[in-house]
Amino acid sequence: MDYIQKTKETTQPADSSQNALRIIDTDLDALGKPPVIQNEKSIKKKALVNQLNHIHFKNETIRINFKHIRDGHAISFYATPQPTFGIRLVCLWQELPDVSHLLTTYKFHNFIVINHQNITTVHAELRGISNKGICLTLPEKSTQTTSRKIKRYPCENLDAQLIQNGIIFLGALIDFSANSFKIQIKSSPTESFQWINTKDNLNLILSNGKGTIYSGQCHIIKQQGCSGRKTIILQPVHETIQRFNPQVFRSKRLALTPSPDIFFTHPLSHTFINLKIIDLSGSGLSVEDDENSAVLLPGMIIPSMTLNFAGSFNFHCKAQVVYRKLVETDSQKPVVKCGIAFLDMNPEDHMRLLSLLHQTVNKNFYICNEVDMDDLWTFFFASGFLYPRKYAFIHESKQKIKTTYERLYTKNSNIARHFTWQKKGEILGHLSMLRFYQNTWLIQHLAAIASKDQLRIGIEILNQIGSYAYDCHRLYSSHMDYLICYFRPENQFPNHFFGGVARSIKNPKACSIDTFVYYHYRKSAITMPDLPEDWTLTTPGYTDLTAFENYYENRSGGLMLDALDLIPEDEEMTQRHDLSSEYSKIELKRERRLYALKHNNQLRAVFMLNVSNFAVNLSDLTNCISVFVVDPENLPAAILTAAVSSLSEHYKEKKFPVLLFPAEYATMHCLKYEKLYDLWTLNMQHTDDYFKNFNHLS
Repeated sequence: MDYIQKTKETTQPADSSQNALRIIDTDLDALGKPPVIQNEKSIKKKALVNQLNHIHFKNETIRINFKHIRDGHAISFYATPQPTFGIRLVCLWQELPDVSHLLTTYKFHNFIVINHQNITTVHAELRGISNKGICLTLPEKSTQTTSRKIKRYPCENLDAQLIQNGIIFLGALIDFSANSFKIQIKSSPTESFQWINTKDNLNLILSNGKGTIYSGQCHIIKQQGCSGRKTIILQPVHETIQRFNPQVFRSKRLALTPSPDIFFTHPLSHTFINLKIIDLSGSGLSVEDDENSAVLLPGMIIPSMTLNFAGSFNFHCKAQVVYRKLVETDSQKPVVKCGIAFLDMNPEDHMRLLSLLHQTVNKNFYICNEVDMDDLWTFFFASGFLYPRKYAFIHESKQKIKTTYERLYTKNSNIARHFTWQKKGEILGHLSMLRFYQNTWLIQHLAAIASKDQLRIGIEILNQIGSYAYDCHRLYSSHMDYLICYFRPENQFPNHFFGGVARSIKNPKACSIDTFVYYHYRKSAITMPDLPEDWTLTTPGYTDLTAFENYYENRSGGLMLDALDLIPEDEEMTQRHDLSSEYSKIELKRERRLYALKHNNQLRAVFMLNVSNFAVNLSDLTNCISVFVVDPENLPAAILTAAVSSLSEHYKEKKFPVLLFPAEYATMHCLKYEKLYDLWTLNMQHTDDYFKNFNHLS
């Protein structure tokens, strides 16, 4: 090739700007051999040629080593190999040397090919050299060594922040291994390297322009460099992070056959990673990582990870590595086990994953499976859930109800879930959930066919629902901060379990019960009188809801306002129609309106109007007016009824339910009602309290 000249023909010096060699190391032995050798073997020319062509394919480099003629001092620099057929190898310099100086002072020694943890040392013969490149004759055999040293991965375009005692140093991540980071930082007029306390820990934050991908506390292992630029080697302090509050009751980890895989683009090295899953739950998984080439670091966020089930179907998620530990195996060889927690996942994907896992635990339990609607209605009547009085309330709108339930049970959505306990295809137990407030899901329609197994089926459904909710509530897209359930106090099963849990926990900020009066308001053909002039019904302001919050805290101190989205947030309270679009996706309606009833500008009550399709809840608790009386003594029943009448224009139905809180108001003002409902609310941050007491009750 014309850019390679024989040594004796090289007479022209390189340009002075290109004279410097890129020195890699001055210790040739350190270059040629890893610090600890696991094995050493001889490889044939054919294998070497394949390695060199692969390096050319990846646009990577090899190291060319020279030794000083007199003292044996070694220098090395990078060169790019060109395609080779096995006799000679041509390489182009990455940085152009002064060849005339090189040939008079140094002699060619060898070149090194680094492939992961394999280092191949090649004692080739020099054929020619120029300012552009070098030509070598390849030997028949070369030596390959494998290092036990943990592999390091180069990085690009990753910003680093080092924070120590209030001082922030900015830099970049150069490379990393499973137990260390190499960070390069620059000095600035406002921060001095002298301020870095090498005996104290610091916090490292790595980001890629789109967000944080790692944060953690680190030791300073080593630092070197001049006053303007410094390289620091850091080692993470912890091999476990506490991503969520510690829990006693956690998801069951299952080992599936065949075992699924995960794959993702590594957020630090940008390499493709594929690992086998050891065990899996609805909230996370564990994988086996290689000890010497580990890629998972506790604290590292994986923005996009895929769970692959034998190539048949995939689930995508955002995840974070939460622990890394050595564990013994049956072969007595320790392996690295890493735990990964799900941070977020598409709700539909997560539902399908949980359905698979729950079926593995309980073959009779189904999540959002296809349901024959005739079988479902047969179950509702046979189980007594649709008892005569309830059916009398809904029978005139039975066709509308059928249409509504077709949409809830057959269309994929992020607002409805149904759970069935089935045996040989027959529905024996049922429960559904509805996301009806911003971060709150309503548990409803719990029923089971009367049989000797009725109690067991009911308990199994509640137990599975608890597990399902535990796995869901940590994912932001699930919007499950609270669970609520309305039940009648005389209904023994829900009162024993829901009511019993609340009574046992004895902490209304963990689990609370608030009692409502329930009655139906029937629109009159006669026009009802308007409110007196000194009474007003308007949109509540921030101060109105604050007054309501203060009243509720003093009276109950529970979770009702949090769960029902009634906590004041700012000066301009909206009607909070955020869920309307989710309902409209399956052709359903969901609106909410708030009103404040005032007397001479003094708040007396807050009205919450939920307007949805008739009988989304078969007691129509999702299509009713909820009245929260703030000043029971100074609100006459006639005024309250007039306010309900005024607001009834928002409902198409001639008759709709009213929920009234506090229940004592009805007794105080001799207001007739049909029944009492307890509103049970669970804060999902207290799942340990729930499971401990539920297990005790069951």
